[in-house]
Amino acid sequence: MNRNSMKNSRFSVDEMTADLREAYLCDNRPWIIGFSGGKDSTMLVQFIYYMLANMQVSDRCKHVYVLASDTRVESPFISERIRKELELLSNAAERDTLPITTHLVYPKLNDTFWVNLIGRGYPSPTTLFRWCTDRLKIRPISNFIKSVVSRSGSVVIVLGARKEESTTRAQAMHAREIENQKY
Repeated sequence: MNRNSMKNSRFSVDEMTADLREAYLCDNRPWIIGFSGGKDSTMLVQFIYYMLANMQVSDRCKHVYVLASDTRVESPFISERIRKELELLSNAAERDTLPITTHLVYPKLNDTFWVNLIGRGYPSPTTLFRWCTDRLKIRPISNFIKSVVSRSGSVVIVLGARKEESTTRAQAMHAREIENQKY
């Protein structure tokens, strides 16, 4: 982020990492960060990494899972890029002794795109019939989250999204905000 965009942004890097630190320390629930490799999730992971790296080791009290999903229908370039970024993050977290692990989830064989399209005769997904999103992304991610919840009781899911990206996104995010609750 350059200085000009920082002047126009709502938060500075220091303010953002201070808010993340406060949220991280407010309870003992592990964090699960949704990572797509896009701008928003990459920036979020970077902020959280910096926040943890600048904390005392004794304050790094809970685990952070960075979770990505490979639908098995992404272009090979995109799939490899996500795998490489997760590997680099994992190696850096180990080097810096940060409580971060990376996880890549996949759909079960019966839920894969080609099994459903060719094997079961599903039509290609459309905006009216989006069978693939649930099977390829939501189920594998939900299964991972449930496995962490079964061990820890509950989790905090941390997602990076900009309200300014579109009016529709801003409205959807505003509708889900909890009034007078920061965390």
